[in-house]
Amino acid sequence: MTQFYEIHIEGHLDGQWADWFDSMSITLEEDGTTLLSGPVPDQPALYGLLRKVRDLGLTLVAVKRVTEVSNPQSTNQIRSNAKMNVNITKKLDTKVLLSTLWIVVMINMLKADILSLYIPGAAEELSRTSASAGASIPQLMLIGAVMGQLGIAMIVLSRVLKYGINRWVNIVVGIVTIAYIWGGMASYPHYIFIATLETLCLLLIVGFAWTWRSIEA
Repeated sequence: MTQFYEIHIEGHLDGQWADWFDSMSITLEEDGTTLLSGPVPDQPALYGLLRKVRDLGLTLVAVKRVTEVSNPQSTNQIRSNAKMNVNITKKLDTKVLLSTLWIVVMINMLKADILSLYIPGAAEELSRTSASAGASIPQLMLIGAVMGQLGIAMIVLSRVLKYGINRWVNIVVGIVTIAYIWGGMASYPHYIFIATLETLCLLLIVGFAWTWRSIEA
């Protein structure tokens, strides 16, 4: 007879671990714990789940048997719902979210640069910026190139870096990029509009990275 269990784990389990618990629904609770819930056919299967929790280095908070399911059709429905919830969790993976936001930022930065080419007297404006910043035009262009490549790198790094360093790299680079955008601010409406959108995305990056909680194996 299949039984339905709820397993509480300390911390928020990232979507990347969903494949380890393919028959269970993963829910991130407001109290900072993760709830694994779903049908378990027998005691050996339950012990197998608990071993996975142990092998991943996770902290077990509680195990609770919710109800018994004797109807095979009901069991299949519960399993189907559990897999659907797991897929939803995967879609909300923080690494993918951060990477996507960096793509949006880079597209907008490129758009701002392209539109700025059509501004009359753009070369003279660059010369004035160079003089006020105390840097040559080639130096300013190098800084722009480095910042552009840094943003492109973050698209990839957000997906591949380990949790701890991933958080702090996104926070630091996000803040530095905001300072870069507004440090070279122009008073043209299109620049202010695009810079505002970029800043909103970067604030989301910093915010998501700051509140990101994951459990490393």
